[in-house]
Amino acid sequence: MLKDITVSVENITKAFGKKKVLEGASFEAYSGECVGIIGMNGSGKTTLFNIIAAYTSSDSGTVKIYGETITKLHSSSVLGYIPQENPLIEDLSAMDNLKLWYCDSHLNLKEELTDGVLHTLGIHEFTSTLVKNLSGGMKKRLSIGIAMASSPKVLLLDEPGAALDIVAKETIRTYLSTFAKDGGTVIIATHDEEELSLCNKLLVMKDGILKEISPSLRGKSLVKEIL
Repeated sequence: MLKDITVSVENITKAFGKKKVLEGASFEAYSGECVGIIGMNGSGKTTLFNIIAAYTSSDSGTVKIYGETITKLHSSSVLGYIPQENPLIEDLSAMDNLKLWYCDSHLNLKEELTDGVLHTLGIHEFTSTLVKNLSGGMKKRLSIGIAMASSPKVLLLDEPGAALDIVAKETIRTYLSTFAKDGGTVIIATHDEEELSLCNKLLVMKDGILKEISPSLRGKSLVKEIL
């Protein structure tokens, strides 16, 4: 049974110059829930995610996490954001990237690599490797591991499986499924139908507005909702 509302997005609007990107986007997410957001490229999904994560401001509307409006200063303490672009420092090793993020964490980095979230993600296998030499899947898993440094209860992922191989995608899907089953909230923007299998709520972004559709839709029926 779903419990608390963890994320509340209400009537978000955003324009860049004369181009209106979001025109009243709204949704709610609960603990234990995985929410999928789909839509055409350029439909506003990334803009919405950046607003939820307090990376950019909306023109109007509100975003609340656990009933409070968050700022960029403390958003990472309640929300783990994994954007499309690589947030890692390429010339450092995976371990050095981890140390930068876990230095202020209440979690013990060594323990997490041995028997924690970082081990679950398989990051212990490539800690000494420079980030620039990692595969796309390894970088994405490392990005998720870094986002977990503050033990957030909400994960926001913008196309996590893009350009990854089947094994990497399955590793990430398995982790996200476990995270939600343990009471976390997952919000994911995706073009991947396999990732939609994680979602018990599905929203389509169209004309700057979010519309809830059946999470079981696939194939032509799904495409029809997007177009």
